[in-house]
Amino acid sequence: MTPPSIPSATRSFFRIPTVAALVGFGALVSACGATTTSRPVATATPVNGQHVSGTSGYGSDGGKPSATTTLAHAATREFAAEVQSSAAAFVTSVIALQTDAARGDLATARSDELAAQGHYDAIRALESGNSVNASTLDELETDLLPGQSFGGLHAIERDLWATGPLATDMAALAGQAPVAQFLLSREHLGPEAIGIVAVDQLSWVAGTALPSSQEHTSHLGLIDVVATEQAAERAFRIIEPLAHAVDPVRTAAVSDQFATLSVDVAALGPPATTPDTSVAPAARLSVTRQLDATATTLARLVAELAPYGTTGAPS
Repeated sequence: MTPPSIPSATRSFFRIPTVAALVGFGALVSACGATTTSRPVATATPVNGQHVSGTSGYGSDGGKPSATTTLAHAATREFAAEVQSSAAAFVTSVIALQTDAARGDLATARSDELAAQGHYDAIRALESGNSVNASTLDELETDLLPGQSFGGLHAIERDLWATGPLATDMAALAGQAPVAQFLLSREHLGPEAIGIVAVDQLSWVAGTALPSSQEHTSHLGLIDVVATEQAAERAFRIIEPLAHAVDPVRTAAVSDQFATLSVDVAALGPPATTPDTSVAPAARLSVTRQLDATATTLARLVAELAPYGTTGAPS
């Protein structure tokens, strides 16, 4: 079997102004004396007035890894496993979608498409860094440039809920899904970068998915809202043990905000059956405010994790 071609576009994190400010803050912290390399100098300085056993970053104490080093490494490994699991689930859901579409079971195929969309949302913040691959997976018809063809999940959404070349669009998506899985298998992010991904996800929901549904044909935009919010919380829970060691007060605040946010998002309705028009503007506004508040507090917490690895931790 011929392996899928790998786009040559350089991968990078999707950045929004909130995250750019966060990165800038991290640079400022570095300039003031904090170490941002993968192995900061060991220090016994308490963190936010709380004594932390071991060092405040990658390093060792008498030849043994510090407590925070162990937590940082664990976060990197756990997030890599989470990404791989989400990418595999996306590929599996695309295969199911292709199978059901091919045998003409359009009702099940619609359910499969919503599942695939949700799995893609879990990896969107990482995958969007590769504009070539992302455009073949989840591009909106309204985003097409002159001469471009429409494909990916939203083309299949159109095919299933309206009309279009389903078999052709399905074959193209099935060919690109393993490419995304392969590229994402190389993601090994440090705690700060994991936190930035979570902030990106919350900000995308607040600024894009909630105010303007991305599901133009099915009109079931809560799929994106729910899946992306849940992915952001999973990313936070992965770095939570380290964050608690660094700043327990702010970490507890973020945890509480996520708990409130989850309840608010769930109250919008079941994502696979709630039409966009049934979500009241007041409810959208309330959830958007909670998204913004959670993202803001999380961004401040993530900035404190810069000394523990930004782009990746040692294996």
